[in-house]
Amino acid sequence: MAPLSSSSPHTAASALRRARKLLFVRIHALACLPDAGFCAGFDAIVTAIEADLAHEQIVMETLAFDGLRERLAENALLLASLHRIVTQVEAGNAELGRVALAAAADLLSLHRLTTDLALVLARPASPVPNHSHAARPPKAGPGRRRKP
Repeated sequence: MAPLSSSSPHTAASALRRARKLLFVRIHALACLPDAGFCAGFDAIVTAIEADLAHEQIVMETLAFDGLRERLAENALLLASLHRIVTQVEAGNAELGRVALAAAADLLSLHRLTTDLALVLARPASPVPNHSHAARPPKAGPGRRRKP
């Protein structure tokens, strides 16, 4: 992964969105599998979620993201919950895994929204052009005459 600078929040936000989109594709694909396939793939999706959250943490730390501590606490709770049920899901409890994965997807979706909003709010405001008409003389044109 290339180093990020705090001057590139738009690039960072794009990278986070792209990674999260790919994760959602994987989550959806797993959710569509029959129970046996779902149970077999659950540990891999938990690992993918963990990697995605680690990437998110690096980006957010680099950008000095407001609310990072709270986000990390939420991520830790999510991962602890998923890791706690991996053996039950691998043993065939697909229903438990599906409920947990749906909740994880909801939380990750909420994170995506709040991250986007925070990065937009963190962007420096672009300078407002000076459209003051007092600084320039009136234009002479057809039907207009300049005063001598």
